[in-house]
Amino acid sequence: MDKYSILKGLYQRKMIVLLVAVVLLFVVLFNSGMFGGKDSRVRISCVGDSLTYGSGVLKTRELDCYPSKLQEKLGTTYLVSNFGLRNATASEYGDLPYVQSEQYSQSLESNPDIVILMLGTNDAKTYNWDTEAYEAGLKNLVECYQKLDSNPEVYLMRSPYCFAINENGRAEYSIMLDVVNGELGESQKKVAEETGAKFIDLYTVTEGKEKFYTDGVHFKAKGYDLIADVVEKAVKKEK
Repeated sequence: MDKYSILKGLYQRKMIVLLVAVVLLFVVLFNSGMFGGKDSRVRISCVGDSLTYGSGVLKTRELDCYPSKLQEKLGTTYLVSNFGLRNATASEYGDLPYVQSEQYSQSLESNPDIVILMLGTNDAKTYNWDTEAYEAGLKNLVECYQKLDSNPEVYLMRSPYCFAINENGRAEYSIMLDVVNGELGESQKKVAEETGAKFIDLYTVTEGKEKFYTDGVHFKAKGYDLIADVVEKAVKKEK
């Protein structure tokens, strides 16, 4: 094959790649209403703490947090937004109540069709845990989203498995493993049943997968990809 043929073939491949990129961009812009139509994308608001924000993959968070991976898996007909706040608690008496945050206000204004709510790991810290306060705060959050004009479907997630990386019997950041392993999950399931929220059990799918973690609490990219897989299946199952 002569040099001209090689260059011609390379040029044609580049033009095909460019054409595909243009078509994909058009689809994204069309679905978002950029051409005067209605934004037809399903809007998903991910609400939570550092496990939603993307701690553990901070250098590549925009790509590797679970909401970003969920966006990639669901495609252009969805709009996934990340309203995670590191150290946030569901309890209004925790050291950083989510309901007092800018992220909470933004999530309420996001006009969601679906809300994915995951708060509880920080509530399970030694200085935060209070069963009644946690359940009351979590229930209030679920109901506030359910009352939005967009009438979103709320998914309440059981917080993931975590483990101690030393011999003190506790996870990092003073998180009590016995609470995460038992009472926390029970409270989350109770609130889901009381409010009619959909329930996603992240604990079971992450239990024992230590290789997916950075510090026993937060995930590597592979761990967040697993969470995104679980959420994607739950969302698509309801369609």
